[in-house]
Amino acid sequence: MKVLIVDDDLANRVVLQSFLRDKASRINMAANGEEAVQAFVMALDEQAPYTLILMDIIMPVMDGHGALETIREAEKDRGVSPGSEVKVIMVSCLEDQKNVCQAFFHGMATCYLTKPLSKEGLETALSGISL
Repeated sequence: MKVLIVDDDLANRVVLQSFLRDKASRINMAANGEEAVQAFVMALDEQAPYTLILMDIIMPVMDGHGALETIREAEKDRGVSPGSEVKVIMVSCLEDQKNVCQAFFHGMATCYLTKPLSKEGLETALSGISL
């Protein structure tokens, strides 16, 4: 499983990386949505796409909602077939209805988890996703 962790807080990226260390063959990190989109598009163009993205919402430069929508556009532009899109777990301190709905309905997020995240919570979410 190839994973991209996107969060502007280094401590959060390191914690998520430690949670996934035993499950992922490769883990890359990005500090904002723009970096995430660049990494995603490069991996897709190299035909080595990410299997899973963990994405924060509140970040500088480009937020998680914008990044996810741009990633979905890139998939469409490159002919990724429906159902084969990268799985995305939004990981945020925001749990209001507006942000949750935007993640699912505009960004087609796979899952939405609120911080602080536990290893058990992430494992439960991953068990419900076909990777």
